[in-house]
Amino acid sequence: MKQLTLLCCLLFSIELLAQLPPEHPLYPNGIADNPVSYPEPELFVDSGVPSQSLSGLNRVYRYVTEPGYMLFPANQELNRHLAVVIFPGGGLRNVWLDKEGTDIALWLSQQGITCMVVKYRTNWRDEDDDWIIDFDDYKGAVYQDARTSMLMMKSLADSLDFDVNKVGMMGFSAGGWLAERVTYKYYEGDYEWNPAFVALIYHGNNIKLIRNADNPEKLPPFFMAIAQNDEKLPMNKVIPYLKMVAKEVPHSELWIYPDGHHGFGLAYDEQQEVSNWKKAFVHWVDQFRQE
Repeated sequence: MKQLTLLCCLLFSIELLAQLPPEHPLYPNGIADNPVSYPEPELFVDSGVPSQSLSGLNRVYRYVTEPGYMLFPANQELNRHLAVVIFPGGGLRNVWLDKEGTDIALWLSQQGITCMVVKYRTNWRDEDDDWIIDFDDYKGAVYQDARTSMLMMKSLADSLDFDVNKVGMMGFSAGGWLAERVTYKYYEGDYEWNPAFVALIYHGNNIKLIRNADNPEKLPPFFMAIAQNDEKLPMNKVIPYLKMVAKEVPHSELWIYPDGHHGFGLAYDEQQEVSNWKKAFVHWVDQFRQE
């Protein structure tokens, strides 16, 4: 009986994996002078899979030198003609591809939002806790990944049936750092990759960003969700920053939940208040659908 159960679970996992879209290289022709390289090949480890996981997977990637992406077309019956590029978290050292990527995209695509999940380049720390890749070099590389993924997504607007001017970014934890930094760095330029909106999920810790923004009214609207008992972020700095963003940037919205800790992802337990964040996001993003 145990062998039969194990076989059924294995077949179910294989079936779920087969349902996920293929991964494509973000740079089909390679990356010239790539500053991110490791002696070790890219690898992933399996973390515990929540029973409600939509992908049935929980892969955590590290040593990523050649980024990739997966596409999740919108449910056509509910198509909102919006798109979002998703950057999973992982402290810039890892990419939690499923918990903060494919699971999110599977749910949002069923709500009529086209999604791209990006496995961006990662850094690593040595035994002295120093970054292996010079951090300025790494920032240039990972910012390039964010910009390229936005351009890639916009190039697919016609084929995937969404409005090219309604493409946003969503980042979880370190993925939120990436979405946030790219947005602030380029928001005053009329760049093709500029997002129409940005979602920061359990991220936000640098109040200088909004204080130093010369024209915050020109920033794209932010949707922000965080749990008050997040143990990995300095809440005395994060909450004031997020509140200031919500105040200074038009049409922005902040949701603070009493429980959920750091890394709640899709928040599978519907009994928890934090599970409402994803529905709140869909309701919020509909404002761009109607413009």
